[in-house]
Amino acid sequence: MRAQNEQSLPLHKLITESPTRWGSRLQMMERVLEQEKAITQVLAADKKTRHLVPTWQDIQVLESVTAALKPLQDFTDALSGEAYVSMSYLKPVIHLLKAEVLNRNEGDTGLTQEIKVKVLDYWNDKYADPATDELLSVATFLDP
Repeated sequence: MRAQNEQSLPLHKLITESPTRWGSRLQMMERVLEQEKAITQVLAADKKTRHLVPTWQDIQVLESVTAALKPLQDFTDALSGEAYVSMSYLKPVIHLLKAEVLNRNEGDTGLTQEIKVKVLDYWNDKYADPATDELLSVATFLDP
């Protein structure tokens, strides 16, 4: 807390990844980026932990992965609802991901672009089957 106060950072605890919550990994990385200065200060103050101080390369990787995954979090949350039907959302969401969200941006790092391409390849492979595509089209059409 002292390092957070000295660095004028929010008094947030670090987040631990939970294997049952997809978004927890992204939240963990965002919190590390938010608290980077305090983490560095605390780790650098002790000889035993000094070697754990994140390098600029570590931070750049976290920023690149976060930039690629952040737009997907809202869609994942919406599609994983249990109180409402979400199958009919899938086809429009896939279209939006392909058409806009996962497009390459001028400011994207090479790693961010590579992650976006891999995600798009995954979606294309997963939903390439004509029977699946027809099922999603019918579900989307029939949803009031």
